[in-house]
Amino acid sequence: MIEPSDLAMFRADYRKLLPEERATEIGDRSYELFEYLYGLLENGADAGVLRVEDGTDNESLAYHSHCQQRTLGLETYTTAVLEELGYEVRTSNAECCGRAGSFGYKREYYELSVDVGSDLREEFADASRVVASGTSCCEQLGALRDEEVPHPIERIAPSEAEIRE
Repeated sequence: MIEPSDLAMFRADYRKLLPEERATEIGDRSYELFEYLYGLLENGADAGVLRVEDGTDNESLAYHSHCQQRTLGLETYTTAVLEELGYEVRTSNAECCGRAGSFGYKREYYELSVDVGSDLREEFADASRVVASGTSCCEQLGALRDEEVPHPIERIAPSEAEIRE
């Protein structure tokens, strides 16, 4: 899985670092995970290949997209796939979870990181299931909510046993 910030680098920053042809090739062949899944479903793939937990019909998920994912305009793919699979998705209005990559892990910025994330915590205070699209977002929300917050793919990925079959 490519982190949204990595994808932003492949699609934008590499154009400044590599020859144009090579940068374009890398950017054109790099996808955000749900962008890729959405493309598969739009091109006729059976949604049944994705495992959805029992009882997901209209189950509510609170979803926070990574800021780089929003910058690239890709968060709608996650909501579209989750909705296609029967989830009722509520998205956050918060621009950032506050972690900002490695910024919020640094001791001197931790309190600021938590302060920035407090809006998101309040927005999802009543949510029973929360997912987020970036590693730092998952960790920040998990710390703010005092629970594990998974990536959306963990709600629909095949189990290990299903992969072995």
